[in-house]
Amino acid sequence: MVWNDDPISTITITWDQDESVNNPAIYYGETDHGRNYRKYEFEQSEARIRNNYDMNTHFARLKDLKANTAYYFVIKDEQGVSERYWFKTAPDTPQPFTFVTGGDTKSSGGPLEAGRNSNRVAAKLRPLFVIYNGDFTSGDGTNPGRWETWLRDWHEQTTTDDGRMIPIVPIHGNHEDGDMANLTYIFDAPYQYNDSTNVYYSLKFGGNFFYMVMLNTQIDEGGAQREWLKNDLEQHQNYAFKMAGYHKPFFPHTSGKGENQYQYDQWAYLFYQYGLDLSVDGDSHMHKITYPLKPDSTENSFMGFIRDDKNGTLFVGEGSWGARPRPNDDNKPWTLISGSVNQIKWVHVVPGSNEEKAHFKIFTVLTADYDENNNLISYNQDIDALTEDNLFDLPQNIELHSTGSTQQFVRYPF
Repeated sequence: MVWNDDPISTITITWDQDESVNNPAIYYGETDHGRNYRKYEFEQSEARIRNNYDMNTHFARLKDLKANTAYYFVIKDEQGVSERYWFKTAPDTPQPFTFVTGGDTKSSGGPLEAGRNSNRVAAKLRPLFVIYNGDFTSGDGTNPGRWETWLRDWHEQTTTDDGRMIPIVPIHGNHEDGDMANLTYIFDAPYQYNDSTNVYYSLKFGGNFFYMVMLNTQIDEGGAQREWLKNDLEQHQNYAFKMAGYHKPFFPHTSGKGENQYQYDQWAYLFYQYGLDLSVDGDSHMHKITYPLKPDSTENSFMGFIRDDKNGTLFVGEGSWGARPRPNDDNKPWTLISGSVNQIKWVHVVPGSNEEKAHFKIFTVLTADYDENNNLISYNQDIDALTEDNLFDLPQNIELHSTGSTQQFVRYPF
Protein backbone atom coordinates (compact mmCIF):
# COMPACT_ATOMS: atom_id res chain seq x y z
CA MET A 1 0.00 0.00 0.00
CA VAL A 2 1.79 3.14 -1.23
CA TRP A 3 1.15 6.88 -1.16
CA ASN A 4 2.68 8.27 -4.33
CA ASP A 5 0.13 10.84 -5.54
CA ASP A 6 -2.72 12.61 -3.71
CA PRO A 7 -3.31 10.84 -0.35
CA ILE A 8 -6.78 12.38 -0.14
CA SER A 9 -8.19 10.78 -3.28
CA THR A 10 -5.74 8.14 -4.56
CA ILE A 11 -3.74 5.14 -3.39
CA THR A 12 -1.59 2.51 -5.09
CA ILE A 13 -1.96 -1.17 -4.22
CA THR A 14 0.96 -3.39 -5.26
CA TRP A 15 1.27 -7.16 -5.28
CA ASP A 16 3.34 -9.97 -6.78
CA GLN A 17 1.08 -11.84 -9.22
CA ASP A 18 1.61 -15.42 -10.42
CA GLU A 19 2.43 -14.94 -14.11
CA SER A 20 0.52 -18.07 -15.08
CA VAL A 21 -2.73 -16.74 -13.60
CA ASN A 22 -4.72 -14.19 -15.58
CA ASN A 23 -7.20 -11.38 -15.04
CA PRO A 24 -6.27 -10.01 -11.60
CA ALA A 25 -8.28 -7.02 -10.38
CA ILE A 26 -9.03 -5.05 -7.23
CA TYR A 27 -12.64 -5.06 -6.03
CA TYR A 28 -13.28 -2.33 -3.48
CA GLY A 29 -15.77 -0.01 -1.82
CA GLU A 30 -16.80 1.76 1.37
CA THR A 31 -18.82 -1.19 2.68
CA ASP A 32 -17.12 -4.29 4.04
CA HIS A 33 -18.34 -7.32 2.08
CA GLY A 34 -15.59 -9.62 3.28
CA ARG A 35 -14.28 -11.80 0.45
CA ASN A 36 -17.51 -11.60 -1.57
CA TYR A 37 -15.99 -9.63 -4.44
CA ARG A 38 -19.25 -9.43 -6.40
CA LYS A 39 -20.76 -7.06 -3.83
CA TYR A 40 -18.03 -4.42 -4.00
CA GLU A 41 -19.02 -1.28 -5.86
CA PHE A 42 -15.79 -0.66 -7.79
CA GLU A 43 -13.32 -2.71 -9.83
CA GLN A 44 -9.82 -1.68 -10.90
CA SER A 45 -7.26 -3.67 -12.90
CA GLU A 46 -3.54 -2.98 -12.77
CA ALA A 47 -2.22 0.20 -14.32
CA ARG A 48 1.35 -1.00 -14.57
CA ILE A 49 3.38 -4.22 -14.38
CA ARG A 50 7.11 -4.55 -13.66
CA ASN A 51 9.26 -7.69 -13.80
CA ASN A 52 12.16 -6.91 -11.49
CA TYR A 53 13.93 -9.14 -8.97
CA ASP A 54 12.03 -12.33 -9.84
CA MET A 55 8.69 -10.64 -9.15
CA ASN A 56 5.72 -9.92 -11.39
CA THR A 57 4.73 -6.72 -9.60
CA HIS A 58 1.31 -5.26 -10.37
CA PHE A 59 0.38 -1.68 -9.49
CA ALA A 60 -3.31 -0.79 -9.25
CA ARG A 61 -4.00 2.91 -8.81
CA LEU A 62 -7.32 3.67 -7.14
CA LYS A 63 -8.57 7.18 -7.89
CA ASP A 64 -11.50 9.47 -7.08
CA LEU A 65 -11.63 8.22 -3.50
CA LYS A 66 -13.37 10.14 -0.73
CA ALA A 67 -11.27 11.92 1.88
CA ASN A 68 -10.86 10.48 5.37
CA THR A 69 -12.73 7.33 4.40
CA ALA A 70 -12.20 3.61 4.99
CA TYR A 71 -12.16 1.42 1.86
CA TYR A 72 -12.32 -2.37 1.89
CA PHE A 73 -10.89 -4.50 -0.90
CA VAL A 74 -9.90 -7.91 -2.21
CA ILE A 75 -7.72 -8.98 -5.13
CA LYS A 76 -9.35 -11.55 -7.40
CA ASP A 77 -7.87 -13.49 -10.29
CA GLU A 78 -9.06 -16.53 -12.21
CA GLN A 79 -7.90 -18.88 -9.46
CA GLY A 80 -9.35 -17.25 -6.36
CA VAL A 81 -9.85 -14.32 -4.03
CA SER A 82 -7.42 -12.84 -1.51
CA GLU A 83 -8.12 -12.03 2.10
CA ARG A 84 -10.13 -8.88 2.69
CA TYR A 85 -8.02 -5.83 3.59
CA TRP A 86 -8.80 -2.16 4.11
CA PHE A 87 -7.12 1.23 4.14
CA LYS A 88 -7.98 4.80 5.02
CA THR A 89 -7.55 7.92 2.90
CA ALA A 90 -6.09 11.16 4.25
CA PRO A 91 -8.36 14.00 5.44
CA ASP A 92 -8.99 17.08 3.28
CA THR A 93 -9.39 19.41 6.28
CA PRO A 94 -7.07 19.95 9.28
CA GLN A 95 -7.56 16.99 11.60
CA PRO A 96 -5.31 15.29 14.14
CA PHE A 97 -3.47 12.18 12.97
CA THR A 98 -0.38 10.11 13.74
CA PHE A 99 2.40 8.79 11.56
CA VAL A 100 5.46 6.60 12.10
CA THR A 101 8.90 7.27 10.66
CA GLY A 102 12.20 5.42 10.69
CA GLY A 103 14.49 3.47 8.43
CA ASP A 104 17.42 1.07 8.00
CA THR A 105 16.82 -2.66 8.15
CA LYS A 106 18.98 -5.67 7.36
CA SER A 107 18.30 -9.08 5.86
CA SER A 108 19.67 -11.56 8.40
CA GLY A 109 20.43 -12.28 12.05
CA GLY A 110 19.54 -10.03 14.96
CA PRO A 111 19.02 -6.94 12.78
CA LEU A 112 16.43 -8.79 10.70
CA GLU A 113 14.55 -9.79 13.87
CA ALA A 114 14.85 -6.28 15.29
CA GLY A 115 13.28 -4.90 12.11
CA ARG A 116 10.44 -7.37 12.45
CA ASN A 117 9.92 -6.09 15.99
CA SER A 118 9.60 -2.55 14.64
CA ASN A 119 7.14 -3.69 11.98
CA ARG A 120 4.87 -5.26 14.58
CA VAL A 121 5.02 -2.23 16.87
CA ALA A 122 4.12 0.06 13.96
CA ALA A 123 1.03 -2.05 13.26
CA LYS A 124 -0.08 -1.81 16.88
CA LEU A 125 0.19 1.99 16.80
CA ARG A 126 -2.07 2.16 13.68
CA PRO A 127 -0.59 5.33 12.13
CA LEU A 128 -2.17 6.99 9.12
CA PHE A 129 1.03 6.24 7.18
CA VAL A 130 4.73 5.31 7.55
CA ILE A 131 7.62 7.36 6.16
CA TYR A 132 10.43 4.89 5.53
CA ASN A 133 13.77 6.68 5.32
CA GLY A 134 15.67 4.25 3.10
CA ASP A 135 17.88 1.14 3.40
CA PHE A 136 15.24 -1.56 3.12
CA THR A 137 17.63 -4.53 2.80
CA SER A 138 21.28 -5.51 3.11
CA GLY A 139 23.49 -5.09 0.06
CA ASP A 140 22.79 -2.76 -2.83
CA GLY A 141 19.07 -3.37 -3.30
CA THR A 142 19.35 -5.80 -6.23
CA ASN A 143 19.03 -9.15 -4.41
CA PRO A 144 15.64 -10.75 -5.19
CA GLY A 145 15.55 -12.93 -2.07
CA ARG A 146 16.16 -9.99 0.24
CA TRP A 147 13.39 -7.96 -1.35
CA GLU A 148 11.07 -10.96 -1.07
CA THR A 149 11.86 -11.26 2.64
CA TRP A 150 11.36 -7.56 3.29
CA LEU A 151 8.08 -7.35 1.37
CA ARG A 152 6.63 -10.48 2.95
CA ASP A 153 7.61 -9.30 6.43
CA TRP A 154 6.15 -5.85 5.79
CA HIS A 155 2.84 -7.27 4.62
CA GLU A 156 2.48 -9.87 7.37
CA GLN A 157 3.73 -7.73 10.26
CA THR A 158 2.43 -4.23 9.52
CA THR A 159 -1.08 -5.30 8.52
CA THR A 160 -3.27 -4.93 11.61
CA ASP A 161 -5.30 -7.75 13.13
CA ASP A 162 -8.47 -6.41 11.48
CA GLY A 163 -6.84 -6.26 8.05
CA ARG A 164 -5.94 -2.57 7.88
CA MET A 165 -2.96 -1.93 5.61
CA ILE A 166 -0.83 1.12 6.39
CA PRO A 167 0.43 3.12 3.39
CA ILE A 168 4.18 3.51 3.06
CA VAL A 169 5.94 6.67 1.84
CA PRO A 170 9.31 5.37 0.55
CA ILE A 171 12.65 7.20 0.47
CA HIS A 172 15.78 6.10 -1.40
CA GLY A 173 18.78 5.11 0.76
CA ASN A 174 22.35 4.08 -0.01
CA HIS A 175 21.44 0.38 0.17
CA GLU A 176 19.20 0.91 -2.84
CA ASP A 177 22.07 2.30 -4.95
CA GLY A 178 22.57 -0.87 -6.99
CA ASP A 179 19.85 0.53 -9.23
CA MET A 180 18.87 4.14 -8.68
CA ALA A 181 15.34 3.38 -9.91
CA ASN A 182 14.76 0.65 -7.30
CA LEU A 183 11.90 2.42 -5.55
CA THR A 184 10.00 2.80 -8.81
CA TYR A 185 10.32 -0.96 -9.37
CA ILE A 186 9.09 -1.87 -5.89
CA PHE A 187 6.76 0.98 -4.87
CA ASP A 188 6.00 2.88 -8.09
CA ALA A 189 7.69 5.83 -6.37
CA PRO A 190 7.45 9.22 -8.15
CA TYR A 191 10.44 10.78 -9.88
CA GLN A 192 11.27 14.05 -11.60
CA TYR A 193 12.30 15.21 -15.08
CA ASN A 194 11.20 11.93 -16.71
CA ASP A 195 14.23 10.24 -15.15
CA SER A 196 13.49 7.35 -12.78
CA THR A 197 16.83 7.87 -11.00
CA ASN A 198 15.53 11.23 -9.71
CA VAL A 199 13.37 9.71 -6.97
CA TYR A 200 12.17 12.71 -4.97
CA TYR A 201 8.66 14.09 -4.61
CA SER A 202 6.16 15.71 -2.25
CA LEU A 203 2.71 14.93 -0.85
CA LYS A 204 0.13 17.07 0.92
CA PHE A 205 -3.29 16.80 2.53
CA GLY A 206 -5.62 18.39 5.07
CA GLY A 207 -6.33 21.50 3.04
CA ASN A 208 -3.37 23.80 3.69
CA PHE A 209 -2.41 21.81 6.77
CA PHE A 210 0.25 19.14 6.11
CA TYR A 211 3.02 19.02 3.50
CA MET A 212 5.93 16.59 3.29
CA VAL A 213 8.78 16.41 0.82
CA MET A 214 10.86 13.25 0.25
CA LEU A 215 14.40 14.00 -0.92
CA ASN A 216 17.28 11.89 -2.22
CA THR A 217 20.74 12.08 -0.65
CA GLN A 218 22.15 9.48 -3.08
CA ILE A 219 22.19 11.82 -6.05
CA ASP A 220 23.35 15.43 -6.33
CA GLU A 221 21.58 17.37 -3.58
CA GLY A 222 22.30 20.55 -5.52
CA GLY A 223 21.63 21.27 -9.17
CA ALA A 224 18.27 20.07 -10.45
CA GLN A 225 17.19 18.59 -7.10
CA ARG A 226 17.88 21.82 -5.21
CA GLU A 227 16.06 23.88 -7.81
CA TRP A 228 13.07 21.53 -7.69
CA LEU A 229 13.11 21.66 -3.86
CA LYS A 230 13.18 25.45 -3.81
CA ASN A 231 10.23 25.67 -6.18
CA ASP A 232 8.25 23.04 -4.30
CA LEU A 233 8.84 24.67 -0.92
CA GLU A 234 7.82 28.02 -2.34
CA GLN A 235 4.57 26.60 -3.70
CA HIS A 236 3.69 25.12 -0.29
CA GLN A 237 5.06 27.74 2.09
CA ASN A 238 1.59 28.60 3.41
CA TYR A 239 0.97 25.10 4.79
CA ALA A 240 0.62 25.05 8.57
CA PHE A 241 2.90 22.03 9.03
CA LYS A 242 5.88 21.31 6.76
CA MET A 243 8.39 18.46 6.95
CA ALA A 244 11.14 16.79 4.93
CA GLY A 245 12.38 13.22 4.84
CA TYR A 246 15.63 11.88 3.39
CA HIS A 247 18.23 9.23 4.17
CA LYS A 248 21.60 10.70 5.21
CA PRO A 249 21.64 13.32 7.99
CA PHE A 250 23.57 16.55 7.60
CA PHE A 251 25.75 15.85 10.64
CA PRO A 252 25.45 12.30 12.07
CA HIS A 253 25.51 11.64 15.80
CA THR A 254 27.96 8.75 15.55
CA SER A 255 31.67 9.17 14.76
CA GLY A 256 31.60 6.25 12.32
CA LYS A 257 29.74 8.37 9.75
CA GLY A 258 31.12 11.39 7.92
CA GLU A 259 29.66 14.86 7.87
CA ASN A 260 27.61 15.91 4.84
CA GLN A 261 28.56 19.55 4.47
CA TYR A 262 27.57 19.81 0.80
CA GLN A 263 24.08 18.52 1.61
CA TYR A 264 23.81 21.11 4.40
CA ASP A 265 24.89 23.83 2.00
CA GLN A 266 22.20 22.88 -0.52
CA TRP A 267 19.22 22.34 1.79
CA ALA A 268 19.60 23.85 5.26
CA TYR A 269 18.97 27.49 4.32
CA LEU A 270 16.01 26.51 2.15
CA PHE A 271 14.50 24.59 5.08
CA TYR A 272 14.75 27.67 7.28
CA GLN A 273 13.70 30.16 4.62
CA TYR A 274 10.45 28.33 3.97
CA GLY A 275 9.68 27.47 7.59
CA LEU A 276 10.26 23.71 7.67
CA ASP A 277 9.08 22.39 11.05
CA LEU A 278 10.46 18.86 11.05
CA SER A 279 13.20 16.94 9.26
CA VAL A 280 13.51 13.14 9.51
CA ASP A 281 16.54 11.12 8.39
CA GLY A 282 18.23 7.72 8.80
CA ASP A 283 21.50 5.98 7.85
CA SER A 284 23.45 6.22 11.14
CA HIS A 285 21.52 3.49 13.00
CA MET A 286 20.74 5.37 16.20
CA HIS A 287 18.30 7.79 17.82
CA LYS A 288 18.51 11.58 17.91
CA ILE A 289 16.32 14.64 18.31
CA THR A 290 17.86 18.11 18.12
CA TYR A 291 16.67 21.43 19.41
CA PRO A 292 14.98 23.57 16.74
CA LEU A 293 17.84 24.82 14.57
CA LYS A 294 18.61 27.76 12.32
CA PRO A 295 21.51 27.72 9.86
CA ASP A 296 24.06 30.37 10.78
CA SER A 297 27.52 31.19 9.44
CA THR A 298 28.73 33.33 12.35
CA GLU A 299 31.17 32.35 15.07
CA ASN A 300 28.21 31.84 17.41
CA SER A 301 27.17 28.69 15.53
CA PHE A 302 28.37 25.12 15.84
CA MET A 303 28.76 23.29 12.52
CA GLY A 304 26.58 25.95 10.93
CA PHE A 305 23.62 25.76 13.31
CA ILE A 306 22.30 27.78 16.23
CA ARG A 307 19.27 27.07 18.36
CA ASP A 308 16.05 28.88 17.39
CA ASP A 309 13.09 27.68 19.45
CA LYS A 310 10.61 29.91 17.62
CA ASN A 311 11.36 29.36 13.93
CA GLY A 312 13.94 26.57 13.76
CA THR A 313 13.67 23.10 12.25
CA LEU A 314 13.63 20.04 14.54
CA PHE A 315 15.94 17.32 13.17
CA VAL A 316 14.94 13.76 14.04
CA GLY A 317 16.52 10.37 13.18
CA GLU A 318 18.85 8.55 12.54
CA GLY A 319 17.56 5.16 11.45
CA SER A 320 17.78 1.87 13.43
CA TRP A 321 14.41 0.38 12.47
CA GLY A 322 16.29 -2.91 12.48
CA ALA A 323 19.96 -2.30 11.64
CA ARG A 324 22.33 -2.78 14.56
CA PRO A 325 22.69 0.50 16.51
CA ARG A 326 25.97 2.35 16.21
CA PRO A 327 27.66 4.12 19.16
CA ASN A 328 26.07 7.37 20.26
CA ASP A 329 29.40 9.18 20.49
CA ASP A 330 29.10 12.40 18.49
CA ASN A 331 26.52 14.66 20.12
CA LYS A 332 26.50 18.38 19.34
CA PRO A 333 25.76 21.37 21.60
CA TRP A 334 22.34 21.54 19.93
CA THR A 335 21.49 17.86 20.49
CA LEU A 336 18.40 17.51 22.67
CA ILE A 337 18.22 13.70 23.06
CA SER A 338 20.12 10.76 21.59
CA GLY A 339 20.77 7.08 22.17
CA SER A 340 22.05 3.82 20.73
CA VAL A 341 18.92 1.63 20.39
CA ASN A 342 16.55 0.17 17.83
CA GLN A 343 13.54 2.49 17.67
CA ILE A 344 10.85 4.13 15.60
CA LYS A 345 9.39 7.62 15.91
CA TRP A 346 5.65 7.94 16.53
CA VAL A 347 4.51 11.47 15.70
CA HIS A 348 1.18 13.01 16.74
CA VAL A 349 0.17 15.99 14.59
CA VAL A 350 -2.45 18.30 16.11
CA PRO A 351 -4.09 21.24 14.30
CA GLY A 352 -4.63 24.54 16.06
CA SER A 353 -7.83 25.29 17.94
CA ASN A 354 -9.27 27.86 20.32
CA GLU A 355 -7.64 25.94 23.18
CA GLU A 356 -4.13 25.39 21.80
CA LYS A 357 -1.78 26.17 18.93
CA ALA A 358 -0.97 23.66 16.23
CA HIS A 359 1.83 21.36 17.38
CA PHE A 360 3.31 17.91 17.10
CA LYS A 361 4.55 15.40 19.66
CA ILE A 362 7.37 12.96 18.99
CA PHE A 363 7.49 9.68 20.90
CA THR A 364 10.59 7.49 20.53
CA VAL A 365 9.31 3.92 20.79
CA LEU A 366 11.89 1.26 21.68
CA THR A 367 11.80 -1.95 19.65
CA ALA A 368 15.08 -3.79 20.38
CA ASP A 369 18.55 -3.69 21.91
CA TYR A 370 21.38 -6.11 22.72
CA ASP A 371 22.63 -7.39 26.07
CA GLU A 372 26.27 -7.83 27.10
CA ASN A 373 26.32 -11.28 25.46
CA ASN A 374 25.10 -9.91 22.14
CA ASN A 375 21.63 -11.39 22.56
CA LEU A 376 18.70 -9.47 21.11
CA ILE A 377 16.33 -7.87 23.61
CA SER A 378 12.83 -7.25 22.26
CA TYR A 379 10.69 -4.33 23.44
CA ASN A 380 6.99 -3.54 23.15
CA GLN A 381 5.99 -6.81 21.50
CA ASP A 382 3.23 -7.43 24.04
CA ILE A 383 1.65 -3.99 24.24
CA ASP A 384 -2.05 -3.77 23.45
CA ALA A 385 -2.85 -2.74 19.91
CA LEU A 386 -4.65 0.56 19.48
CA THR A 387 -8.04 0.72 17.77
CA GLU A 388 -9.70 3.28 15.53
CA ASP A 389 -11.31 4.71 18.67
CA ASN A 390 -8.11 5.40 20.67
CA LEU A 391 -5.44 6.27 18.09
CA PHE A 392 -3.83 8.93 20.32
CA ASP A 393 -3.66 6.89 23.53
CA LEU A 394 -0.41 5.45 24.85
CA PRO A 395 -0.70 1.65 24.83
CA GLN A 396 -0.49 0.24 28.33
CA ASN A 397 3.07 -0.74 29.32
CA ILE A 398 4.64 0.88 26.26
CA GLU A 399 8.41 1.39 26.64
CA LEU A 400 9.69 4.73 25.38
CA HIS A 401 13.15 6.22 25.25
CA SER A 402 13.52 8.78 28.02
CA THR A 403 13.19 12.43 27.04
CA GLY A 404 15.14 13.54 30.11
CA SER A 405 12.04 15.27 31.51
CA THR A 406 8.71 14.35 33.04
CA GLN A 407 7.11 14.33 29.60
CA GLN A 408 7.24 11.15 27.52
CA PHE A 409 7.48 13.06 24.26
CA VAL A 410 9.12 16.07 22.66
CA ARG A 411 6.55 18.70 21.73
CA TYR A 412 7.18 21.41 19.16
CA PRO A 413 6.66 24.33 19.38
CA PHE A 414 8.00 23.99 22.92
